[in-house]
Amino acid sequence: MRAVTIPKNHLMLIAGLVWCAAGAMVCMIGLPLELGLAPSHLVLLPLAVAIFLAFYFFVFSRLVRKHAGRIRARAEDRLPFWHFFNASSWAVMAVMMGGGITLRLSHLMPDWMIAFFYSGLGVALFLCGVRFLGVFARKDVLALAPERLNSDP
Repeated sequence: MRAVTIPKNHLMLIAGLVWCAAGAMVCMIGLPLELGLAPSHLVLLPLAVAIFLAFYFFVFSRLVRKHAGRIRARAEDRLPFWHFFNASSWAVMAVMMGGGITLRLSHLMPDWMIAFFYSGLGVALFLCGVRFLGVFARKDVLALAPERLNSDP
């Protein structure tokens, strides 16, 4: 059986939609807790901002560039739809989701910790999903990668 392939620029659309959906789901857990606890715990908002800044700039933005570059460098015009992630990213996503679900269901973390962490993380995920959608809209992965330009005779 042959894998169904799509234009590689559409991988950015899929990645954007997946990341926006994941960010929205994480926000739906964290933001109600944040808003409910923030009036009596003033430190939660600055902590959520710190988590957002750390994950947005030092983790997720780098992943957007990495995945767009990886897809851009592929010679094929069409790829299987699941190639918006590489194997290690699929593994990281599974561990993060499994770990988050386990921590919440086991009640090992108090609500105030979930509130600021999930709020910051969810907004960072969502906004990086928007960045993927921007790559899709600009068709950036269809341009030749610099290393491919230099290797052509």
